[in-house]
Amino acid sequence: MINGDVDLARISYADGVQLKAGQLADMIRRPDVALVGASCHNAHELALAAQLGCDYALLSPVLPTRSHPDTSALGWEVFARLIQDTPMPVYALGGMQADLLETARAHGAHGIAMLGSAWQ
Repeated sequence: MINGDVDLARISYADGVQLKAGQLADMIRRPDVALVGASCHNAHELALAAQLGCDYALLSPVLPTRSHPDTSALGWEVFARLIQDTPMPVYALGGMQADLLETARAHGAHGIAMLGSAWQ
């Protein structure tokens, strides 16, 4: 997956592209790559990702995270409410640790996504 660069994803034969939240509103149609994911932070962005036909979304930050210390975390209850009627799989991102997988699933997540914790 290529982060945010549709053209690079296409010419490099990557599996797909992970769209940044800011790109969602500017997309007229789904990029012509195999997989399209979306980084989302609120209900509006999740709706845009669904309208675009994204294969999955990452919703963040669920919990406080070191990489964005000034960003308010959604918390599990808000996460669950936001993804309740989302037609695509949604992964929890932000403050995730491997031992939170079952908590995430209990709140409707398809799974979790990790950055720094993946290397521990």
